[in-house]
Amino acid sequence: MAQGAHPPAAAGATGAAANLPDRPGKDLVILSCSGCHQPDIVIGQKRDAAAWRDLVDQMIARGANVEEAKYEEIITYLAQASDRATPG
Repeated sequence: MAQGAHPPAAAGATGAAANLPDRPGKDLVILSCSGCHQPDIVIGQKRDAAAWRDLVDQMIARGANVEEAKYEEIITYLAQASDRATPG
């Protein structure tokens, strides 16, 4: 990939992010997740905070850049934005 080029997911991340709820943590999710996929992929996923923690840990293991100090804010946002805070 050419220097300065973005992966395809990141290229459309701004438009897709418009679908995400405006809550604290939104910008962190966009920044941390859009390098590999559209950030609005979280919408409609029925995961509680523990399930998001497991998934975010997997993404970190694959190279996602998540600051330790911002980890819980991201998890909280994802759990709230996924439409449910309890497992389904």
